[in-house]
Amino acid sequence: MGRTRKTTVLLSIALLIILTGSIITSMFFKEQWLWMDEVLSYILISDPSITHLNDAVVSGMDANPPFFANVYWFIGHYISANPQFLRAVSVLIFAITVVFFFRYTTTLLGTPVMNFVLITAIISLTYLNLTLSTQIRAYSLFLLISLGFFVISHRLMSTPTQGRLLVANVIVALLLVFTHNFGLFYVAASGAFFFLLFLWSKDRRYLAILGTYGLVLLGWFFIWYPNFVIQTDAGKPHSWIPMPTFRSFFNTVGELAPTISSTLERKTSLFFLPVLRFVLVVGLFSYVAITQVRRGFQAVREDKALLFYLFAGFVYLATITISLVVTLVHTSVFISRYLWPSHLLLIYQLVYAFYFFLGSQSVPRLRLARLLPVYMVLVAGFLFYQNKKIAIFPSGVMGYLPQLNKNYPVFFETADYFLPIWNQVKSVKACYLLDWETAATEGNILGATVEHKILKSVREKYNVENVVPTTKFNKANYPHFYVVDETSNYQIEHFVQSGRVKVINRLPIDIEGHRILECVF
Repeated sequence: MGRTRKTTVLLSIALLIILTGSIITSMFFKEQWLWMDEVLSYILISDPSITHLNDAVVSGMDANPPFFANVYWFIGHYISANPQFLRAVSVLIFAITVVFFFRYTTTLLGTPVMNFVLITAIISLTYLNLTLSTQIRAYSLFLLISLGFFVISHRLMSTPTQGRLLVANVIVALLLVFTHNFGLFYVAASGAFFFLLFLWSKDRRYLAILGTYGLVLLGWFFIWYPNFVIQTDAGKPHSWIPMPTFRSFFNTVGELAPTISSTLERKTSLFFLPVLRFVLVVGLFSYVAITQVRRGFQAVREDKALLFYLFAGFVYLATITISLVVTLVHTSVFISRYLWPSHLLLIYQLVYAFYFFLGSQSVPRLRLARLLPVYMVLVAGFLFYQNKKIAIFPSGVMGYLPQLNKNYPVFFETADYFLPIWNQVKSVKACYLLDWETAATEGNILGATVEHKILKSVREKYNVENVVPTTKFNKANYPHFYVVDETSNYQIEHFVQSGRVKVINRLPIDIEGHRILECVF
């Protein structure tokens, strides 16, 4: 084993230990709430019947194909269904993805030590990595399969008619689109890249690769599209994702890139930082790409590192563009977590640009190697600290529930509160009211109609009686109850204004936009 290869292997092991050790350990030093979407995943994974699980997915409980749910169902039923264990599985998948990415990029350019430093620095400073890698959701699996898809695509650029790679491309691309519907955007972006390669090179062999993408789209259409139509009903009359504004666009794409402080960037006075970062990324890619493609197709094709760079930059921008166009002409899907695989492409762009402008000799290798153990400890500590302070579920409301009479049910107006509390707090009879009239009221929060349809499926598929239809919301069933009222959500106000419900007490709660109402019919 050569020295470089040995160093790469050792650093890969260290990277796996740092990511899994620091992130998984930190999960035991923070609140262990499952947030709304995780509860939905956990309900599916806990289903004793995998057939019923798939039926529930199609009913609208999830907006994506069932590959993730099936994989985690087997893990949960044959190893452990403990929520912390399933979260640890997601972290492990994320760590394996980063390790494979490090190893592959190191075969293309740079040195193992420098790449290790660059990649871990970018990974650590990108907040999105911690919020998504620790969830019982499809994101980590989606990231891993995306990496496999990117690598196969890259290898096909040099050998476009190699049978094994073409077959692998079809299989992995199908896994991609059956893990997350957003995978279709990556398939489309990659297909567009190969189409441009075909036009540039005049090499008809690239048509074989385009044919594999056609097979993938046909496979998805015939196997999943009928179910996809059923699932999309949950997104009518509108998506829960707000339409992007000028500012939110840059905030969304900015979450794919490293930052010193995401909190600071939320300040109005520092809004220019996400804009500047995106412009810098696009500017770097454009400058390097234009400079290098002038060498001609043959020279570019022989430079595998450059080929992957061009692919990474193009697909990164293309998926952003596709998701923005779909959002503007059909339904809003522009959200950073769907774009998470693009983070890997961005990392490679930054690493490549580093070597392009500065070179591998910019930091003395001996000094870097000596400082590496200290750097590893700092990265592990930083990841531990960052993940420990992340709270996805707003649990502050829990501090006010003990003052309530335990004999009375508590209605929550949003699934964000209802699902986690219903799932984990047995001392509170948490309820959610299914009322389409108020959910669809003009001006209500976008998520109201989506949550209504999702929780309707939860009630029907899993007999969750705490999800209460309007027909059962009456004096006979709920003579005395509480409501955690949120000013952003129009629901209980309708029943109070119509005279059906009377508020007999307002309990103090120091959370902006919230109040707890004690009510009777």
